[in-house]
Amino acid sequence: MKHWMARRMIPALAIAGLAAQPVAARDVTPAAAKLDAAMERWMPDIVRAEKIGGIGIAVIRDGRLIWSGHYGEQAPGVPTSAGTAFNTASIAKTVTAETLLALAAARRIDLDEPIAGYVRSPGLDGDPRYKLLTTRILLSHRSGLRNWADDYPDGRLAFDWEPGTRYRYSGAGIELAARYAQARTGMTLRALAAETVLRPWGIAHMAVGELPDWTAGRLALPMGADGRFLDLASLYPGLREGTGLGAAYDLIATTGAYGAFLERLIAASRPGSWPESGTRDIREKIVTPLAGDARYGCEPRFTRRCPDRYGYAFGWQVQRYGRHTVLQHTGNDEGETDLVYFSPDRRTGAAIFVNGANGWVPIVRALEIIGDEPELAGYYRGLVEKLLQRRLEALPRKAGAGRGSPG
Repeated sequence: MKHWMARRMIPALAIAGLAAQPVAARDVTPAAAKLDAAMERWMPDIVRAEKIGGIGIAVIRDGRLIWSGHYGEQAPGVPTSAGTAFNTASIAKTVTAETLLALAAARRIDLDEPIAGYVRSPGLDGDPRYKLLTTRILLSHRSGLRNWADDYPDGRLAFDWEPGTRYRYSGAGIELAARYAQARTGMTLRALAAETVLRPWGIAHMAVGELPDWTAGRLALPMGADGRFLDLASLYPGLREGTGLGAAYDLIATTGAYGAFLERLIAASRPGSWPESGTRDIREKIVTPLAGDARYGCEPRFTRRCPDRYGYAFGWQVQRYGRHTVLQHTGNDEGETDLVYFSPDRRTGAAIFVNGANGWVPIVRALEIIGDEPELAGYYRGLVEKLLQRRLEALPRKAGAGRGSPG
């Protein structure tokens, strides 16, 4: 499965006739009502203009889910709703990261133990550099591996450089870490995620690499860049059967379920919270800087304020603006585009799920309308303009419904 926007971010054309569905607020507080009105003003037109199927948004403020809204269609003639189950692509890596952190906190795995003693990988384990791979290195995208085996001419994973020395995003590396945890515990990743994170945190309507019965009739079908719905089975073989690992892609979730996940992460980020204070340090410590990266690098000519520091920590991409921190992750696959983020200090967050290949402009607009993280909105607008070579005019300043202003 491919990652991020560079391969799929193409200019979207306006489309007529796609009905937008009104949002539904979780509660009727003034903040939720204001956000609801702002989204209602802008999002239906954005869905139509950018040629996406639908978009679901959950917003966290003060550490709790205060609002969710859904527009467009999950399938032909079926409105997107709070019950819609999105395939969130690489957002799966965040659940994998939290599962592995919980296992490490319980001393069931060791983040610095070489995986070579537990996991065989044809083409890799004969290379002496394979013995250098650890879960910590793999989750920070410093494995020396490309994204997937099909990125190599012969279809076999191989090291391009020594593990632990340089950045390269690798879904295959995340899967190796998950396989190590499975071998170390004797349990599947799906079972480990349920035992350590999903059940203890009370999170339903989230599935790792499978389509449980609750997803029947609720699944958001992917939509191509041409505005046509795509066939799920042909794009994601094994998902319906649940034969995939689910560590690096194919996390199925409603916006509300992921919002609950973010609520727990914000709560767990408080000093002295479960499972231990060291977990927050691992989650937030940048070990793989991204400044200057061709894809993620922030350029002042596109972005008003670049992060002071930014890069990968343990599974999450972290941005620092002075004393302000944002943890975030993207998801991008055939006909799917997603962004999740949370801030431990501002206690804000959001899950933005799009069933559509043209999802990055709608995501940027959603960030601007929410208004809680103007720095993050500005960063992503800059990336969109750089990679799409498309100028995004700023929404009117009254569009923002949060405590900040559009970035």
